Amino acid sequence: MIEHPGESIEPESSAIQPIRLFDDPPDVDPGLVILTCANCGATMDERKCKLICRCGYFLS
Repeated sequence: MIEHPGESIEPESSAIQPIRLFDDPPDVDPGLVILTCANCGATMDERKCKLICRCGYFLS
């Protein structure tokens, strides 16, 4: 390629882009997270002041 005076050899986009190591975390409702069983992933039932799962796991 023949270069002409005044022409630039720089790439079109010279802006530095940051490296992303991880994706952005998804927007999750914290209320739904606390109702999810840590043991099996099912939705837990609310009974008075406890959350109980059908697999036997509970939070009080």
